[in-house]
Amino acid sequence: MVDEKGPFVNRMFNRSTSKFWIIIAMAAVSTAAILIKLSDSHPLSIAAWRLLIADLILLPFFIWYFRKERNTIGRKQFFELGLVGFALAVHFAMWIWSFQMTKVSSSVVLVTTHPLFVAAISVGLFKEKLNKMAVGGMVLALFGSFLLILGDLTISFETLIGNLLALGGAVMAGIYILAGSRYRKKISLPSYAFIVYLWAALFLLIAILIGGIDFLVEAPREYLIFLALAIGPMLAGHTLYNWALKYISPTLVSVSLLGEPIGSTLLAILILSETPGVGAMIGGPVVLIGIYLVARNTGK
Repeated sequence: MVDEKGPFVNRMFNRSTSKFWIIIAMAAVSTAAILIKLSDSHPLSIAAWRLLIADLILLPFFIWYFRKERNTIGRKQFFELGLVGFALAVHFAMWIWSFQMTKVSSSVVLVTTHPLFVAAISVGLFKEKLNKMAVGGMVLALFGSFLLILGDLTISFETLIGNLLALGGAVMAGIYILAGSRYRKKISLPSYAFIVYLWAALFLLIAILIGGIDFLVEAPREYLIFLALAIGPMLAGHTLYNWALKYISPTLVSVSLLGEPIGSTLLAILILSETPGVGAMIGGPVVLIGIYLVARNTGK
């Protein structure tokens, strides 16, 4: 196991402080939806810029740690991390795209269902056992998701597509979190985050090139939004979650994001004057209760 004491992870970052940093990460990721909504750029461009700027900030820390890990991170492992990066790229692409079609409240609730997929994959691949309360929580969360989608279906067909994109983003987030928990036990945070973010950005840039999408933007405010996404939700949010995967089970890390729908919805009301849709108001609480039951009874 690599020693992470150094300029990036020092005495402030250890097992005893992990819960505090999870709260900070939760607050940081809650701003993502609002920043994305404020941007006029293409969803793929937003995701790519967010990752590239975060990687530029991580670069000096990656160089510092990679010198110690050259023998740990071989060619095979480097390309395996590419699969993790692919999952992250698809997650961002689907989730950010969903904001163009549905409300903040609906999107963040549905994308937060990834603990269900983490638990389901853990049962299938790692033979993790679920008790009756966890199974009941999964059924409840899925029922709540159905109510949310059904309620929002009365708004428009486009809203349905947006909700399904957010749900697809949740599946990819579950894969990303589970895969990350495996590699984070062997690789330092700076090396892991830099390589995965780099792969994710590369996949997004390929999609942008194929799609003929404008990557460079003219409005300076767009770059300020990209920078805020990189520093806040990406580094203070996702990167702290990646760090926590070394000390906390993936299911518990996954469920800590339950605070994101609440924070994002409140910010959407205050900043965007966007009230939750009928589906989110009816199904949202049911989803969150179900996810809580899953987390409470798995990954201890």
